[in-house]
Amino acid sequence: MNRDDLEAAVSVHGLVLRGGFAPAVEDAVPDIRSGEPAATLVLFGNAGSSIWTAFTSSPECRDGLPDPMDRWSSRVGGEMAGVLGGRALFPFGGPPWLPFMRWAAKAEGLRSSALGMLMHPEYGLWHAYRLAIALPGNVTGLAAPDDGAHACDSCQAKPCLHACPVNAFDGTRYDVDACFDYLASHPDAPCHRGCLARHACPEGVGYRYYESHAAFHMARFFEARRARRSAGNG
Repeated sequence: MNRDDLEAAVSVHGLVLRGGFAPAVEDAVPDIRSGEPAATLVLFGNAGSSIWTAFTSSPECRDGLPDPMDRWSSRVGGEMAGVLGGRALFPFGGPPWLPFMRWAAKAEGLRSSALGMLMHPEYGLWHAYRLAIALPGNVTGLAAPDDGAHACDSCQAKPCLHACPVNAFDGTRYDVDACFDYLASHPDAPCHRGCLARHACPEGVGYRYYESHAAFHMARFFEARRARRSAGNG
């Protein structure tokens, strides 16, 4: 199997092949089936709003049930894994949680930004990982991890750390409660249409999410946090 085959298989869904590697024991990649370890782990996700048209046209987006994007990812990933003879793995559905950020760092050489999100040399902060597939064979043509300069290291102004109205980011942590409280008390704030700190980053501006895409994620975050508060979990 080669990179072109994988890219062709996912392009109809707007997904992008984000890289892959041959897993070692310390990568904690689950077996494909009992006793059959993966020879290759490949990661897929979106670059900018590449998945938005496919997702918004899907039954999961339109049925009004919870977690539409996760359910869409599960269906698409399961179908792809079946065709490829592998096992679909997801960054949601835990605990336990699979180490997707560690896999992403190994596959693409990415490091965290000042906001905590992984910084991509082309996409900036406007990307995400939706699924991985553990495969029984090797994949040729996978790109080597990027080992270039990290954009945050040369960014002196750090506008991302000054754009949030409640200073939820300080370069080392994210005050999720302050973020939620502000959204709850300011229903008309522009933050509901996309995180202002994320938008302040000068990297990858050509890949910024569509407003509807960014607003979708902010709404999912708000709903999930409100449910936690209602359940007494902070």
